[in-house]
Formats: sequence, structure tokens, C-alpha cells
Amino acid sequence: MILDAGQLRGWTKERAELYGKPHLGARYTGRRSYELLQPRCCVCGRRAQSCHHVAHRSWGLEFPLVTPNGTWKLRSPLFALCGSGTTGCHNLFHGGAGLKAEWRWRSEVYEEAWWSGELLQVYEPHHPSLYEYGYWVITDRYGNEMIREGK
Repeated sequence: MILDAGQLRGWTKERAELYGKPHLGARYTGRRSYELLQPRCCVCGRRAQSCHHVAHRSWGLEFPLVTPNGTWKLRSPLFALCGSGTTGCHNLFHGGAGLKAEWRWRSEVYEEAWWSGELLQVYEPHHPSLYEYGYWVITDRYGNEMIREGK
């Protein structure tokens, strides 16, 4: 699949792919506010204490995706995690970069439907039904797959 450079705004596809996908145990409640929806960390199962932005906040809170089928403001998905940015699983995504989240499409057809905007015409960004088309994979620093969420 070839993406138009205008769609990616100079970002890598891997970076842009982190926006608009379903949340894991959390959600936005406003422009800059969010909440936990589950009591347990989506990685280890301990008590969830914080919401993690999958796309680094320093990259920006939104990614405007312009497609042949429309324009969408996509936000970073949120994960319910234990700890904070310096403790628990939340720290593993930040401090030591021990964990990494990646969205994987179930087929190239679904991936194309996302980047063309077809899926976004049917589902709002972050809609749980997007799990029909893809899933989250969380790997450790050595590339070992730890968790597949939304199978």
C-alpha cells in the first residue's frame, strides 16, 4: 500500500498508525481529560492507577488524517495501566522503554480501508468494533510478544 505523503504529514506510518485505534480500559471524557474504565492494568492485572497515551504526548495530541473519503482528527489511544510514568507498567512504556504497543491489522484489506477513510466513515475513531479489523500487540524490549489485546 502506498500512502500519500500529505496523509502522513511527514510522520512515519508506524507513528501515524498509533492514532485513532481502540482504547484498552480507558477513554477520553473531554478535550484533555480521560478516565479509567477498568480496575485492572491491561498488561499485568494489578490495580490500574493511570491512563497511558500510546502515542507520545510530545508528538501532539491529535493526528489529522486526510483521506479520499474525508478528514478526521485522530487522538492517541489510552491504556489503563498500573503505576505512573515512573513506576509499574506505565514506567515500562516510558522510563526504560521496556514495553512497546503496536497496532496490527488482520488483513491488508482492512489496513487499506483505514487509510482510505472507509472504516472511519462507518466507525468513529477508537470505536471498540475496530477490534474486528485489528488488535494491539505489546512486546518487551527484546521483541517478545507479551500480550495480544482485542483478539
